[in-house]
Amino acid sequence: MQPTPARASAILWTVNLASIAASVFTYVYLAYYVYTTTGSLVLSEAVVLAPMVIPVLMCLAINRIAGSGSPRGILMAANAAGLLVAFVTYMTVERHFAVALVGALLIGLVDAIQRVARTVAIKRYFAAADVKYAVPITLTAQFIAGAIAGVALSFYQGEVTPRVAAAITVSGFLVAAAAAALLPGLPSLAASGNAPQLKGLGTVGTLKALLAQDVQLRRHFMAFVIVVSTLQGFFNVSRVALPLHVLQLPQSFVGYLQIIGATAALIAALAFALLGRVGLALGRRTTALITTACLFAMVGATTSHNVAASYTLYALYMFSWEILFFKYQSDLVNATPSERMALVATFQYAAVYAGMLMTGLAGGFVVEAVGLPLCATAFALVYLSAMSWNVASTGRATESVRDAVATTR
Repeated sequence: MQPTPARASAILWTVNLASIAASVFTYVYLAYYVYTTTGSLVLSEAVVLAPMVIPVLMCLAINRIAGSGSPRGILMAANAAGLLVAFVTYMTVERHFAVALVGALLIGLVDAIQRVARTVAIKRYFAAADVKYAVPITLTAQFIAGAIAGVALSFYQGEVTPRVAAAITVSGFLVAAAAAALLPGLPSLAASGNAPQLKGLGTVGTLKALLAQDVQLRRHFMAFVIVVSTLQGFFNVSRVALPLHVLQLPQSFVGYLQIIGATAALIAALAFALLGRVGLALGRRTTALITTACLFAMVGATTSHNVAASYTLYALYMFSWEILFFKYQSDLVNATPSERMALVATFQYAAVYAGMLMTGLAGGFVVEAVGLPLCATAFALVYLSAMSWNVASTGRATESVRDAVATTR
């Protein structure tokens, strides 16, 4: 039986909140534990980066797992696996600190599977008209979860032992698994024959064929990748560099900027959900205005040496880029056939993580060479160029399809 949108939203929100809080807590705590144990920033950073690498390296396996059953079954199994991995990791990390890296990799795999499964769940549990409401509402839990994990570790880092961390993380995954069990059961698309299981490069070929045949889907897919790779990529580059290197502020202001960014993102999610609830969609002109505000605020935040002005502009940047994120994510979900949602979602996340790794690395070099303001300008120009190319290339493809149709007639 199809659940009501409100009930499905509440369940997915709880799954998101509990599982993401457990995952983020694990990444941050294990990185902190490795640093205090070994004194190595390299090893600590490896723990943080491990979950970002997993969706890229394991995309074929993630697609196969996430598309192999119903959303309820996948989410329950993933959280049960996360619970087991967390317990083993925390119980053994004091004897072998290298277990922290293995644990972060495995939790990253669980997290990646859940991200795809949650997207599939939104597609299957919600009507097309409700997607613009469901996407931001379920993702508000992500911002809150990250804030909870960060605040908990900031204030109680010294008191949290591996055993206490195990209790916190296991509890989070347990709550997520229990919440997922409340979702109505749906037959797997693979079992019904609507989503044939492909292996290896056949999966990649299917995605390429799908994007080649459906020009609008390709436009939405590439737009989402561009938006997240550049705008989230700049966030990753700037969240420490802006307060410490540009504004020359104490380290505590890094935390304040995180709070401001998370709050702006949360407000954006609620605002976009309200727009979807009342049936208002963002047209081209409105989207262009939001994009202009986002890029202006991104550059302005790095050029102002007044703390209040800089942080206000940064909040505007976070708000507007999150609105763009929800728009392009909703467009992509609506444009994707249900039987291909797992495939598209898997490679969407693989592409954006690869993009963020590249923009983060390039951004770091640019900041060191010419500073954050010029880095922000470069990111804005890359964004505009990439989006213009995407519109132009898909426009040409649409014209080619129309010509082909006219010729056959």
